[in-house]
Amino acid sequence: MKRFFIVGLGMMGSSYAKKLSSLGYQVYGYDQDELTLNKALKLNIIKGASLKEISKADMVILTLYPKDNVRFLKENLNRFNEQQIITDIAGVKIPMLNEIESFLPNSFSYLSHHPMAGSEKSGIDGLDETIFKGANFLIISNKHAYQEAETALRNLAKDLEFGAIKVIDRETHDKMIGFTSQLPHMLAVSLVNSDSHEDTKSFSGDSYRDLTRIASINEVLWTELFNENKDFLLKDMEKFQEAFNELYEALKNNDLKTLKANLVRARKKRDLY
Repeated sequence: MKRFFIVGLGMMGSSYAKKLSSLGYQVYGYDQDELTLNKALKLNIIKGASLKEISKADMVILTLYPKDNVRFLKENLNRFNEQQIITDIAGVKIPMLNEIESFLPNSFSYLSHHPMAGSEKSGIDGLDETIFKGANFLIISNKHAYQEAETALRNLAKDLEFGAIKVIDRETHDKMIGFTSQLPHMLAVSLVNSDSHEDTKSFSGDSYRDLTRIASINEVLWTELFNENKDFLLKDMEKFQEAFNELYEALKNNDLKTLKANLVRARKKRDLY
């Protein structure tokens, strides 16, 4: 695996490109924004930006939004070939993979993954090849997943210095991501939007800053992700409302026994992670 082509050079795509280039791989890329492309070339994180290079790549990594990944693959399918491995880093898998499987030839090798790393920053200016170190790396199985593709993705994860590697199906992925990633983003947004105080900034400590960091959100991307995964996400939001209401009612009714029991249960459960 020597040649990579990365579709989309935002924060994640450019971070992949920089890390892989630093390891000596030949990395090519594409972004619809000309300024981004020029910056990537100037930074020397890609060697070229022609879509013709797709056919020469050993692995093509799609880093666009889920629907854009599908659209790009459809519109450029003639540039791909059976000898290469196609993958993506999308945050929601079920709708995207179902659609891709409806038109992708069985002879093509496609295996999706999800790097559990990121930043509140967006665009190529937010590139940071160190964000992968020690992070979880999820591989999502599908009917186009051949053994050589899994081996290649495992090697990619090692090159990027990820930590644990786990292979799961798309349903498990979207269900768990709804709870561990999307729900926390919803909570951060809600916390910030509930602020009616005049001088919050002067009183913010680690608790508030840690909880609200991810409220600095890419609204276009996350609106799509939330909507694509709403069946799982809505269930988690309902469960959260129930848990929050239990705390609310205990405090309101001076039921300190119930309040304390909830705190103890949360601490013990969290300590197992």
